[in-house]
Amino acid sequence: MASGEFRRSFGEFYESIYLPDHAAPLNRWVHFLSNLSALVFCGLGAWFLSLPLFALGVWFQLGPPYLGHILFEKTHRSIDQSPIFAALGSWFTTYEIFRGRQSVTHGRAPKSKP
Repeated sequence: MASGEFRRSFGEFYESIYLPDHAAPLNRWVHFLSNLSALVFCGLGAWFLSLPLFALGVWFQLGPPYLGHILFEKTHRSIDQSPIFAALGSWFTTYEIFRGRQSVTHGRAPKSKP
């Protein structure tokens, strides 16, 4: 599939675009900490019915990761190809880090051999 063609499945996008674009450990840390901050501030905004806190959570979800791409990866190809899949990829990676399937610094944990 050519680089400009739309990716039909999230799995294909995640494997071929998202993971290679998030190889730098510092960028992975920025994404992980941004997701945690977004959860905290969006949660606080919802709990206290505070639009500024909720907006700060949204900014944490979008701002620092984009800066991480500019500073550490020198690319934002995943956002250019599909902003929705890029956001899903960020949350899926955070989920996999919590499950122990990925590392914040080293990417995917090695699979054990049967």
